[in-house]
Amino acid sequence: MSLPLMFALIIFAAVLTVLVSILVAKGKIPIKYSLLWYAFAILILLTGLIPDFFGMLGRLIGFNIMSDLVVGLILVVLIFLNIALTVMIASQRRRINLVSQEVALLKKEIEDAKRKKQ
Repeated sequence: MSLPLMFALIIFAAVLTVLVSILVAKGKIPIKYSLLWYAFAILILLTGLIPDFFGMLGRLIGFNIMSDLVVGLILVVLIFLNIALTVMIASQRRRINLVSQEVALLKKEIEDAKRKKQ
């Protein structure tokens, strides 16, 4: 790996860490979701500091070709991201149903109050 690419990866990891930290501080993303981005930043930093990091990791796991390792890692990340998003959607759906029920009850109370006035 060339020296400019190593520097670029290290700088990118630092920028990603700062950006995620700013988003967490402003309340744009919760801390639990920022952990994934911090993990990516650490992996990018390790790649910049240890140029053959993924090569060593791939050989340790049993991958012969580095591109197979990268594709495998991307698939694992996408599967976990999909699970996390599914959990978030299910949670939001429950909240929406609860809010809809509360609105319906409030409308009924308002209509009952109007009828009593008449």
